[in-house]
Amino acid sequence: MDLQQHLDTLSALRVEHTQLPTQKLAAILQQLDPDTAERVQAIVREFDDREAQLTAEMAQQEAAIKAYCLETGAGAHGTYLQAIIIAPRITWDNKAMQVYSTLHPEVLAYRKVGEPSVQIRARSLKRD
Repeated sequence: MDLQQHLDTLSALRVEHTQLPTQKLAAILQQLDPDTAERVQAIVREFDDREAQLTAEMAQQEAAIKAYCLETGAGAHGTYLQAIIIAPRITWDNKAMQVYSTLHPEVLAYRKVGEPSVQIRARSLKRD
């Protein structure tokens, strides 16, 4: 199996994993009488609404915490969570530094090259 097939298999597994809770609920509802199924669906909707509300509230709290920490320059510690300020990542213009290093090879002693890593991302399927 080539890498493209592995990626396509992984994509299909992710889709199936995402759909599993809905499929499980549908299978359960099929086993119930219509009145009970309707009550179960109402409960599910209630919990879905609460999940959406909690997600929005968590996003607001996170944004407020991050803004406060960046504004004050200080992290914070709660009972179960902590907010830590991470120093900004420093980058260099690699093309310019490569040119500079040909004239000043001593700078290469300060160059570190890390290990490569792989990140799997979703692709946008733009059609021409």
